[in-house]
Amino acid sequence: MSVSLEQLFAGEKFTVCEIKIDGLSTLRKFTESLTKDQIAVMVSLVRHIAKNGLPHNPSRFTHEEDGIYALKDVPQQVRIYCFFERERVILLTNGVIKKKQKADPEDLKRAKDLRRIYRQEMGE
Repeated sequence: MSVSLEQLFAGEKFTVCEIKIDGLSTLRKFTESLTKDQIAVMVSLVRHIAKNGLPHNPSRFTHEEDGIYALKDVPQQVRIYCFFERERVILLTNGVIKKKQKADPEDLKRAKDLRRIYRQEMGE
């Protein structure tokens, strides 16, 4: 298994990357299912975070559990999970359309599994 990163945005506050396993994005299948408007909102949020830092509004960015965070588009129920790597790097793991009030444990498990795979492959 080969794990790599693709830088999506670099800003004054953070660099935001996606994880790729064997050259395949862990987010692509999900993002291809989104509408153009949903993609635009999430791209805008990620760019904002890279440039200006984390939003203080918990409806846009929250800690879910065990170091896994969610970038959120509340009206559309879009969630992209992520974790911090090093001081100024955010790694995006997986995305979902939220179906319940709370985060689905399976979605969080997927994010944690991707973090574990990334760290194992990177020798951390």
